[in-house]
Amino acid sequence: MMAQVGWISIHRKIREHSFFRQKRTFSYFEAWIDLLLSASHKESTILLNANITSVKRGELITSKKSLGERWGWSNNKVNKFMRILEEDQMAIVKCTSKYTRITLVNYDLYQVAPLKKGDQTHTINTSDKDHTHTFNNINNSKNANNGDENNNVEQNNEQPSNYRLYF
Repeated sequence: MMAQVGWISIHRKIREHSFFRQKRTFSYFEAWIDLLLSASHKESTILLNANITSVKRGELITSKKSLGERWGWSNNKVNKFMRILEEDQMAIVKCTSKYTRITLVNYDLYQVAPLKKGDQTHTINTSDKDHTHTFNNINNSKNANNGDENNNVEQNNEQPSNYRLYF
């Protein structure tokens, strides 16, 4: 079996697909993906209980109750999952009486590194017309470069994750 390397992009709109919206009890894996999809992709501010609150990249503000309702879980199962995420150093969970702030520890490992302006596209002549392609998988730059050492696609030497899987 070949080793699986690299990554894929999943757009947040996947939540709108009927497969995702299907009424079901989520697995731990689905709940983890849901947290990744829910986390803020950039620093921002939100209005929370009549106060302006900052939300950093890789964080989300929610409640355990709403997560349990969305995932079809009991409060005990949500709490157990949050403990697992913290024990595995996947997330930092801070609870108040009004909300839960979840910080995904290695959020950037799961995301595309922002590309600099001008590095986002590469033109390839395959016919009479030019086709512009966006390289979403910078890990796959060996294939994209095709020997061109001056290509703008960056090499990404990701460290393998040391997270135990509970799924």
